[in-house]
Amino acid sequence: MSQLVELRNCRRDYDNGRIIALDDVSFSVARGDFIAITGPSGSGKSTLLDVLCGLEEPSAGEVLFDGEIVRGRTDWARIRSERIGFVFQSFYLIPSLTVAENIELAMLWQGISARDRRERVAELLERLGLGQRGRQHPLQLSGGERQRVAIARALANRPELIVADEPTGSLDSRSSADIIDLLEDLQRNNAITVVIVTHDRAIAERCDRRVELVDGRIVSDQRVPRLAATSEVSA
Repeated sequence: MSQLVELRNCRRDYDNGRIIALDDVSFSVARGDFIAITGPSGSGKSTLLDVLCGLEEPSAGEVLFDGEIVRGRTDWARIRSERIGFVFQSFYLIPSLTVAENIELAMLWQGISARDRRERVAELLERLGLGQRGRQHPLQLSGGERQRVAIARALANRPELIVADEPTGSLDSRSSADIIDLLEDLQRNNAITVVIVTHDRAIAERCDRRVELVDGRIVSDQRVPRLAATSEVSA
């Protein structure tokens, strides 16, 4: 598998070097990977994810996307808008907008016509089991449904990579399993690379590559068998 993202000897520190969140980390994400990033609180998991997609730049080292070194906010903003989808624990949906409007928001600056945006929204709502929810507002939905809306928004621009930071942290066990089923099916059936930060061992066991951080360093990086998906979703 070819490498989609690569970190080379990356360090991320704060407070003039007094706090080290990442310590000389080299790490690559291959196309088609389904990765869990695990580790104790404060180990650098979220920082690794942020550096991986340019939300933070490393204090030292370099990050490559699709084989090219990326530096600067402008280049990273373009890559994120066109090639990366984001899913977060807190959903980050806008309460005053409808479900459909929240999804469409991701496409407003992509030069996509209003008609094509609406068609894409309708397609995503149907395929993620939200076909009757488009006119509702986020606070009218369950937690699992809101996370599905967040995933639909992440898929709106047909990304190559989805990064998910504790995507099930606010959900009950059944909703958590449904969301991981969904992410796994997207990876299997749509050639989307998925990287998940999680503290949940059961979630990590659904991934076929598990990376563990301790004190800003990768202490384990293993490929292991994963559980079979239990549903099918097409994007």
